[in-house]
Amino acid sequence: MTAQLNGVQEFTEVVRKGSFVAAADGLGVTRSALSKSIKRLETRLGVRLLNRSTRSLSLTPEGEIYFNSCNDALDMISDAENRIEAGIVEPSGLMRLTVPVAFGHLFIMPLLNIMALKYRALNIEVDFSDRVRDPATDGFDLALRLGPLPDSGDLVATRLGEQRFIICASPGYLKRAGTPVDLRGLSSHSCISGLPSEGQTYWLIRGKEELVVRHVVSSAYRFNNGQAMLEAAIAGCGVTQLPDWLCGDAINKGQLLTILPSFQAPPTPISAIWPRTHVVLPKVRALIEELKKELPALLTSAQRSSTE
Repeated sequence: MTAQLNGVQEFTEVVRKGSFVAAADGLGVTRSALSKSIKRLETRLGVRLLNRSTRSLSLTPEGEIYFNSCNDALDMISDAENRIEAGIVEPSGLMRLTVPVAFGHLFIMPLLNIMALKYRALNIEVDFSDRVRDPATDGFDLALRLGPLPDSGDLVATRLGEQRFIICASPGYLKRAGTPVDLRGLSSHSCISGLPSEGQTYWLIRGKEELVVRHVVSSAYRFNNGQAMLEAAIAGCGVTQLPDWLCGDAINKGQLLTILPSFQAPPTPISAIWPRTHVVLPKVRALIEELKKELPALLTSAQRSSTE
C-alpha cells in the first residue's frame, strides 16, 4: 500500500500549483527530485499523466481522471487529521473503563464526574469489578490495577501511587477474642478475606529476612468486595487485611485497630494501564493527566489516617 502512494502527493501538488517550481518550493524538494518522482509514478501506472513543455503544463485524459481521485483522497486525509487535532483539544466519544469496585467509588468516580462536566462531548462507560480485566482483549480504553503488573508487550502502564495492606480488627472483637502477637496466634482467630480466584486464601506479609510471603489463612468470612470486608471487620466479625486507603478512615475513628505491624508487607503499586497503540487517544490522555494530577493527594489523605 505504501508503494502505491509514492509520487501521489507530488503529482497532485504540481497540478494544484500549476508548475513544477511552485510545487517543489511548497514541498521543500528540488525540481529535479520532484520530476523524477512523478516520472516513476507514470512508469508504474504505465500512462503519461502530464503534458510538459517549456511554457505550459496540462493533464492528459488519464492524468485528469487520476488527479480527481487523488485530490479527493488527499482532502479526506487532511480532514481526518484536522478532526484528530481538534480532538486533542476537546476529548470526545465513548471512553470505556474498568476499575476495582471500592477504589473506583472512592477515588475514580469523583474525577470522572469532573471530566463529564468539563467535556460535554465525552461519553463514559465504567465497569466496576474486582476481577482482573485485560483492556487489550476486553475492549477497555483504560484499566485501574491494584498490585503488581504482569509483563505484557500489549499494555502500557503508568504508576499513580502505592498501597499498603494493614492487618486490623475492631476493638470489640479484640477484647472478646484477644490480640494475636504473631502469625501462629492468628490461626486461632476468625479471619475475613477476599474470594480467591484460585487455590487457597492468603495474605501478603513480611516474613523472615524482609521477604514477602503468602500466608495462608482460614477464613470464617469471605467476600468478593473490599467494602463488604471493611464493614464485617467494623462489625466485629474478625481479623482482616485491607488496603490502607480503604481502612484508614475507620482506623482514624477508632473503629478498627492495627495489629501485627511487624508483619505488614511492603507497598504495592497502583497503576493505570491501557492498550499499546501508536497514538494515545485524547480522551485517554485527558483521564491519565487528571489521575496523575489529583489521585496522589486523595490517596495520601486517605492513607494518612491508617498510620496516625
